[in-house]
Amino acid sequence: MQSIDLPHPWVAGAAPTSPDWYTTMFSWDTYFSNLALLVHDRRDLVRGNIENYLAMIDRFGYMPNGNEVPLSTRSQTPLFVDSVLRYIEATGDDELLARAYPLLCAEYRGYWLAEHHATPTGLVTNRDLGDPTLDPRLSAEAETGLDWTTQFDGDVTHTNPVMTNAALVVYARTLAKMAAMVGVESDELEWNSEADERSELVRQYCWSEVRGQFLDYDFVEQRHVTVLGATSYWALWAGIATSEQASRMAAGLGELLRDHGMLCTEDSRPDPAHFALAYEDLQWTFPAGWPPLHIIACWGLDRYGYRAEADTIAERLLATIQRNYDETGETYEKYNVVDGTLAQPNSRYGTITLHGWTSAAVVLLGRRLAERVGLDELLEQVTK
Repeated sequence: MQSIDLPHPWVAGAAPTSPDWYTTMFSWDTYFSNLALLVHDRRDLVRGNIENYLAMIDRFGYMPNGNEVPLSTRSQTPLFVDSVLRYIEATGDDELLARAYPLLCAEYRGYWLAEHHATPTGLVTNRDLGDPTLDPRLSAEAETGLDWTTQFDGDVTHTNPVMTNAALVVYARTLAKMAAMVGVESDELEWNSEADERSELVRQYCWSEVRGQFLDYDFVEQRHVTVLGATSYWALWAGIATSEQASRMAAGLGELLRDHGMLCTEDSRPDPAHFALAYEDLQWTFPAGWPPLHIIACWGLDRYGYRAEADTIAERLLATIQRNYDETGETYEKYNVVDGTLAQPNSRYGTITLHGWTSAAVVLLGRRLAERVGLDELLEQVTK
């Protein structure tokens, strides 16, 4: 791929044995790396990532999917802004705050609320601006980061994804905090109102009383999608769910939780009439479990007080990562959470080695558990 030059070095998710293309700065991958780097006080590395992100907004109006020309017709699930705020809170860097705030406002309104993302419900969808190499359904799905999955019933552009809209609720709350920090009270009120309105729409359209879960909403067919995904729990992370909804979701965790972690989606096979790809290419689907989805599910359950359930998710993923590391000396992008191995029937480009969000899961969830249950007990749980 042809790279887009960045002004500062960045932290890629690559392990020594990762494919060459994992030297790309991907948008949501870098978010998780930033949080782990902040834990280790590597503010210098996080600062470089942030400067690159802001430079891309200045150039494109948004951070592309990654700093490669073929990826520049779309963005990726907008999580990164949370790490900008965490960095500023840790450093007191008012100069960066003053530069970042207007650029991030521009990305939120100018890209994520742009016409190509708008739908009749008032919630957004995912769409690509014109990747010439992919079916539009696939390029839009790549904007979610779930490339590719059964979760959207074959066409994400017909849906209001829970994950995208939850991320925008968090984005707006983060901008509200930044507005308060720069002393613009009217902006703070406006951003919180925006988050409140989007949260209400997610509850209105995406909550399934039948399933007791948040499901992506097909606004064309005016129904929920048929496949439950781990991104349902993003509604907890964003504070969208009511206490009653959170209770049902905690009780229903068994729909996705397996012995070795949390499934990306429940068991599903695509209808060839609706999917542009064969099942073998749908890697964000049963039986895979992906570390970033575990992290956000744990945060969501913690937010509503379901810490034991979050402990279980974290313990099972960390044990799977540890066991495979002991056997191979590597960490991986995703795992088969049904049997605990690396074998997957739909791994698309194989089950590749990766630091990135997998190492971040070890740092973030490992420390979370160590604080909760104690280091000795944690080590016993993940190595037995």
